Amino acid sequence: MPVQTRVAFLAEYRKARWDEDFDRALELAFAAMDHDADHPDEPSLMAELRGMHTPAVA
Repeated sequence: MPVQTRVAFLAEYRKARWDEDFDRALELAFAAMDHDADHPDEPSLMAELRGMHTPAVA
């Protein structure tokens, strides 16, 4: 997946969560899982989605 497409996908997921549109966020999460299954040689998109909810440690 091109970097620009990946960034747009993550931004759309972030917006869906911000707007509390959980149906859309779930659709995007399933799409991320499908993408990861179809492209195992690329960095995991689902891991990036999960990372958005992991608190950072200073």
